[in-house]
Amino acid sequence: MKSLLTITTPASDLTLLSIEEMRAAAGVTGSGSDTALRAMERRVAASIMSECNIAVGAGSPPTLLRETLTETFYQACGETLILSRRHDVTVTSIVEDAVTLVDADFMADPESGMVTKLCSDYPTWWSARKVVVVYGAGFETVPEDLKMAAADFFRSSWMEQSRDPLVKSQRENVPGLLEKETAYWVGSVPGQSNEGAVPDLVAGQLKRFRNVALA
Repeated sequence: MKSLLTITTPASDLTLLSIEEMRAAAGVTGSGSDTALRAMERRVAASIMSECNIAVGAGSPPTLLRETLTETFYQACGETLILSRRHDVTVTSIVEDAVTLVDADFMADPESGMVTKLCSDYPTWWSARKVVVVYGAGFETVPEDLKMAAADFFRSSWMEQSRDPLVKSQRENVPGLLEKETAYWVGSVPGQSNEGAVPDLVAGQLKRFRNVALA
């Protein structure tokens, strides 16, 4: 089964942190660094969407925030239709081979985004050449656990601008004259992910929001 995702109404704002939260995470006061803070937050949010494998749709970058989407499934056959976006899913309409279904013809799980077809109130199989689903998905307000993960990632990313993450330790010896010794990490750096888009610590906080590809 193949599907095509289109963003009908994009989220008006893709940021996960307010400017006040960005300043607090970075440890800065005043508005002098706001441009740099906002640029960093955009990179952080984009990396989180990549880590969570948020589906890309035509019309807007991927986000966990609320959007209206149109998803078209081709050769729809199986027990469930798995929508590409999750969280607070509300289905507006489903058209199956040009026939508009009524609410009693299906049920949608709001968290998983799985849509089951019903017949006389019992689950049945989808079997259609084309199914078009219009639905809303995503959060109106950024959940606190997602906000915390974004703040932790933002803080570490901001700090890394002023230090080399490969440095393990530094030692200076003043007597005699200045003697400086720097030790570097060999292999993986603690707190850094080897493969993912975000540090391991933050990746663990994103478990709820990660989309898992189902065969």
